[in-house]
Amino acid sequence: MAAPMAQTGSVHTSSKNADKKTKTCKSRRETAVQGTNDSSIVSKCSMAAVGYFSDPYLHCFVSKTTRRSPLIHRGYYIRAKAVDFFLKKFLTSYPEKNQIVSLGAGFDSTYFRLRSEGVLSSTSFYEVDFPDVVQRKNSLIQNNKDLQKLIPGLQSQGEKGNPLIEINTEDYKLLGVDLTQLNTLEACLNLCGVDWDTPTLLLSECVMTYMTRRCSSAVVKWAGEAFSEAVFILYEQINPNDAFGKFMQKHFQLIGSPLKCINAFPTLCDQRDRFLKLGWSRSEAADMNYFYRELVPPDEHHRVESLEPFDEYEEWHLKCSHYMVVVASNASGFPSVLSDIGTPPETDRPGCLPVEGRVGCDLVKRFGHSSVMLRDGHSLVSFGGFGEEAGKHCRILDLTVTDIRTLQSYVVPVKVNPREVQVSRMHDQSILLRDGSVLLVGGRTSPIHMCTQVLKVEFSSKDPPSSALICTRCGLMAEDVCQHRENSSPQEDVCQHRENSSPQEDVCQHRENSSPQEDVCQHRENSNPQEQVFVEVSSVKSESHSFTNILCPSNSEIQGEHNTEVSGDQRQSRRPHSVNSVTHRPSEISENRLMNSNNKCGDNGACDKCACGGGLGEGAVRVDGGQGGQYSGVRFQEMKTSGDSPSPRWRHAAVLIHYEGRDLLYLHGGRTDKELALDDSYLLDTQTFTWTKIEDKGPGRRQSHTASVWGDHVIIAGGMDQGLRPLASVFMFSVHTRQHTLLQVQESLLPRYSHTAHVIDNQLILVGGVNVNHSVPGVAVIDIDSKKVREFSIPVEYGEQLLMLHKHTSCYLGNNRILVIGGGGNCFSFGTHLNCSPFEIDISQCFGEK
Repeated sequence: MAAPMAQTGSVHTSSKNADKKTKTCKSRRETAVQGTNDSSIVSKCSMAAVGYFSDPYLHCFVSKTTRRSPLIHRGYYIRAKAVDFFLKKFLTSYPEKNQIVSLGAGFDSTYFRLRSEGVLSSTSFYEVDFPDVVQRKNSLIQNNKDLQKLIPGLQSQGEKGNPLIEINTEDYKLLGVDLTQLNTLEACLNLCGVDWDTPTLLLSECVMTYMTRRCSSAVVKWAGEAFSEAVFILYEQINPNDAFGKFMQKHFQLIGSPLKCINAFPTLCDQRDRFLKLGWSRSEAADMNYFYRELVPPDEHHRVESLEPFDEYEEWHLKCSHYMVVVASNASGFPSVLSDIGTPPETDRPGCLPVEGRVGCDLVKRFGHSSVMLRDGHSLVSFGGFGEEAGKHCRILDLTVTDIRTLQSYVVPVKVNPREVQVSRMHDQSILLRDGSVLLVGGRTSPIHMCTQVLKVEFSSKDPPSSALICTRCGLMAEDVCQHRENSSPQEDVCQHRENSSPQEDVCQHRENSSPQEDVCQHRENSNPQEQVFVEVSSVKSESHSFTNILCPSNSEIQGEHNTEVSGDQRQSRRPHSVNSVTHRPSEISENRLMNSNNKCGDNGACDKCACGGGLGEGAVRVDGGQGGQYSGVRFQEMKTSGDSPSPRWRHAAVLIHYEGRDLLYLHGGRTDKELALDDSYLLDTQTFTWTKIEDKGPGRRQSHTASVWGDHVIIAGGMDQGLRPLASVFMFSVHTRQHTLLQVQESLLPRYSHTAHVIDNQLILVGGVNVNHSVPGVAVIDIDSKKVREFSIPVEYGEQLLMLHKHTSCYLGNNRILVIGGGGNCFSFGTHLNCSPFEIDISQCFGEK
């Protein structure tokens, strides 16, 4: 009998261990879900502190406040606004006795806010959550006199009659019950005096999505059957299967609280129908884009826009299309609010276009940049944007050149002060000119700082020595940046003080009796060349503005290692003080060493290394240092323009068109820090740099649209208007008549903005973009002659990489292939997504049978 006894004991022990493991796993999941409450209340508190939503009691439940980003503020604002809207709709519909049951309430302060507003005089308010959460909440309430005052009878409620009921007063009840234990919940509600026949609103904010389909459906069914007259408000995530939805799901999986229910009810239709199937008489649903557009008044829109700088509308619209509210009811007295909402039908698309990348290619990860093909026909250069550099997320200063033949990319370092030379810009336009140079027009360095400089960029295809200095007037190279002059003594500076020049005119004036540490460019007798600190003096000036950049790269930087990380102490010792030195890149990234900006070049900065006497003047900055590519340096020149100049802007559209022997730059729309969308158009003569304003305003106000050349016409497509509504309209501008004409497309074109466009023969190709529907824009093909439209989808991912086709750039390679560079954005509170580019889209299907 001993053997069987041992076997039984073994099974019993194994069973206990399994139970313990199961309980441990469940406990961990519950803890992770409870952690979303702690994070959420901090974000709500930050949102309210900025002024988005008035709630003076949120801070009572936060131990330490943290300022969140504007995008997170807006996300929590629309959530608070939607829930408050339906709560007050319920309270006004049932002014007599009513009940509110908040399921998974967490540290929500809604009761205290509404109580202080005087709208809960006839309401019994119930809050339900995990026992640990409500115990913590009760402790906070008991230690806050302001909260206690809003709960009549709190101090006289006596001993707790049930360990699951933390507070039980006439107006406010706090219950610690797991929502999967519906019998226990019903029993506790009975103990608290719930009236099953009184009109009752049940509220669930991002709660049931963490439950299984069976458990969440059980809650919905129970609520509809238990209360004879009930309204159910459900706020949670939807649309899990597009790129944003997959990124969102991955975030919640990583923090240990996966969205278990989202794939069971992925769409608005599914969410609406689940309530009808489980016994509710009426069910309506809408996403947050609809709610904000239709149920939030325009004056509130203006107020929200004025609270803080904001320029992440792509992510805002994507976030709002992935969160929805369901209003279900079995009560005849509650009005239909969302009844006119129709679920957007899926667009009938002929097929999904193949996407592929090339193994071993250098990755370009950035968004909000501009790209242009250089005159050699194979070098695609990308300017600015936000992305990944040296393992850090930052606004990018350096240029990236991608060889479209091999898809290999290399960096051309830009060693200028970004405060002085506005190279590091976002949402600008880069235009290739006839002489092979590139024009940078518009853009911003932040949502409140617009770029005012029109920069001309020239690329050097030679590979000068690492310590060479190129004369920008004659093009000759100096032998050594810091080589001392012939017959000069060791004490004489390379940038020798000129006779009668003032200290302000001398860039590297020698200081009498100065130590080697005090003189940046001092020649050291018998010094090791590897230990020398070279100085590159670059002056940028125009008739209207001039500025000086003094670049002192270390030897490692001259060799191209300009992104080396250095400590704060090292940075301080290696970078001389500059009064106006403001960097737009993370301090961890070592960039150009800027000397005091008060220093000026003597006279005209005449060159001592060549016979031209021209020095470094005439409005140029020469920067060397590309690695492994055809282009090793760039030259920036600020161009002075005349005529009726456009105001500084970003998110505009611009393109170069040849007309009657002249190259004209067409520019339309965009936005400023004050206007969400502009309606003006201009032409710039690239020979005289004279602007001419176009009187016709046919396309109206729009930003984040595209402009493409078709013969002697410019085609303007898509964009977003001043009401933040994506547009589907297409206009044609005639250079000859200076008029815009609406292109009457015959079939439905998905609205979109933040896309790219190409004209191939007589076909307008629109790539990617964002809209507020649930059909993510793929590739649209518009036949310019017949006006017919066809929409093609693109994969959500290729390989293991997600694709978010907005804020990207693209280039037509020929042979029905489009190359995409960058794209992505900040995905609400879930993190930043950067496309792994370059990759190609095969559009052969677009030119099949029509």
